[in-house]
Amino acid sequence: MERGSPWVPSRPPIPGALLQQWQGWHPVPRALHESGASLGEGQAALVFPMFGAGPESTARLRAALDAAGFRTHDWGYGEDTGPRSGSLRNRLRRLEELVIDIFEAERSIVTLIGWGFSGIYARELAKRTAPLVRQVITLGTPFNAAAGECAMLRPLQDETGRLPPDLQQQLRERPPVPCTSIYSMSDRAVPWQMCVEPDSPLSQSIMVPAAGHRTLADHPEVRRIIADRMAQPEDDWHPFAG
Repeated sequence: MERGSPWVPSRPPIPGALLQQWQGWHPVPRALHESGASLGEGQAALVFPMFGAGPESTARLRAALDAAGFRTHDWGYGEDTGPRSGSLRNRLRRLEELVIDIFEAERSIVTLIGWGFSGIYARELAKRTAPLVRQVITLGTPFNAAAGECAMLRPLQDETGRLPPDLQQQLRERPPVPCTSIYSMSDRAVPWQMCVEPDSPLSQSIMVPAAGHRTLADHPEVRRIIADRMAQPEDDWHPFAG
């Protein structure tokens, strides 16, 4: 199988009834109405659960995306407690096979959405399977380990209780696909500074107000940002304009 980005034909504007379904979840940005952008049309998305929780934590998010024409997939490992073997590499190897399986089944490159620790899976998978990944969206993910301390990263610590410097560097490196990091200064589980990376032509960090870590996926502004990010044309990523 060729691992290059597949050619995807232009998608038609989203039907009015489908727009209304999405609006029932949260109002669609006016720009989407005016542009006639398609929110789904079968675009695949792999949605990882919140750290310490299972697929129920993202059930409403996945249901809303499915209703808008996306085809979402849970990661299939139940509750996310970090790499059970202590090896991020082993976990990523299995998840890499999942990304390939979704791509082959859906014939669509895949958006990866991670929440908390699982955003690390999303970012690292995008580095390993970039031709199959459309974009990465993370919610409260502490990938910038040098900017603070976070109990969520304990599964990655060595026997001294520290995150190895080479792993810190690896986690900070941006994947070679469009990346959006959504964070909140009200997050009590993850220091917001650990969720921020410099903006670039393919990356953006977006702060949302008054969102706790456990409520990020249900926060109205977070949902609006996700809708905007996922409605963009595949080959025309641009920063969120608010």
